[in-house]
Amino acid sequence: MEVMRTSPHLRPLRRTIFTVLLEVVKIDLIVVPAAFVVATACWIVGLGSQLPYSVIPEWAFALWASVSGLSVSTLGFDFSVAPSLITLGLWSLVAAAACRLVDGIAADAPDDDVDGRGDWWTIMATALGTFAVVYAGPLLAFAILVGQATVTPLGILRLLLFLVSAVGFGFLRVRGVADIPGLRGLDEIWDLGCRLARRLLWGALAAAVVILAVGIVLRWDDVSVSLQVYSSPVAAGVGLLIVQLLFAPGILYSALSWSAGSGVGLGGAETSSALHAATVPVPDVPVLQLLSGDYPAWTMAAPAVLIVLGLLATILGRDRAREVLEGSWSGIGIAAGIVFVGFEILALFSGGALGPLSLSDFGPSALTSAVVVTVWIGVGMAIGLLLIRLSTLQADDGSPVHWDEDESR
Repeated sequence: MEVMRTSPHLRPLRRTIFTVLLEVVKIDLIVVPAAFVVATACWIVGLGSQLPYSVIPEWAFALWASVSGLSVSTLGFDFSVAPSLITLGLWSLVAAAACRLVDGIAADAPDDDVDGRGDWWTIMATALGTFAVVYAGPLLAFAILVGQATVTPLGILRLLLFLVSAVGFGFLRVRGVADIPGLRGLDEIWDLGCRLARRLLWGALAAAVVILAVGIVLRWDDVSVSLQVYSSPVAAGVGLLIVQLLFAPGILYSALSWSAGSGVGLGGAETSSALHAATVPVPDVPVLQLLSGDYPAWTMAAPAVLIVLGLLATILGRDRAREVLEGSWSGIGIAAGIVFVGFEILALFSGGALGPLSLSDFGPSALTSAVVVTVWIGVGMAIGLLLIRLSTLQADDGSPVHWDEDESR
């Protein structure tokens, strides 16, 4: 007698969907009240304009939309450059929720057999798909209906990349590549590539800060003069500093794009880079003053900064150099791929409309900047790997020199 059985997926799927809903609610309970607090503060600052109370929810959901990558129309202009520091914070919340979600599903995962892996992928795909829909659905509805957000292909692409990258990061951080068909034997090389990519990203942050610092020193007169147009230069300097901090990740990436030669677009007509000076008028904001005007001739060597970054990330530290040697070209390729994906997402969130004239089409090119920056860094990594390999041939007999555990510490 054949016994009828219910699908073994139903109970895990119900529990997974319920967990997804809880994670999204946790995020919304942080994001939405914070957006209303910021909108209320802005309304209080503009109290002299006698704005109605209805602008508070409009601004709140417009802020949520712009942070997530959507375009917002206000004051007669389209604003589509996200305040990337807030975007990074929200991305971290989504990525952390995805980590908890994947970790919880993995704890209840079936045995590692053929049928079990099918169950695992069914539950995982359902969880991640539900997470994206449940989070993005209310966001789009409130952003369009209340926040006056504009649905554009770029905005939808950025929202999708925002969710996919955060959820993908959560999955890979918890499970690695062992669960991905065809990549299950690459755990070790993946870990080596991730560690190298982490060093490269931290190094890129330091390099961008140095580039900005050198630019401010070179253009100190222009920066200081730009603040004098305000009635209170000190207050203007503090306010502009806060605004620039909100866009800090995009500004730092723009500095890398500038040094790589791919540059930063100004109004769609001019591109400012270390290889090409721009003369387009820009607003009186310190970091924007660095983009207009002539540069010293030696700034054309700025791409060397990225090559040195890739070189130092591979050769500094005996443990690190040994990892690069073990990973060889595969490890460098994985690191370059991770860096490229991160830079491409940053490029998409760093460009768009930020105001009139030179800011109507502002930011690094999403098509070329990430490619150019990654190529320069890749050249440095390739040189570093070749130097490490040459260093292993220092023995007189030509045999490789192996690092033992005691010497590497």
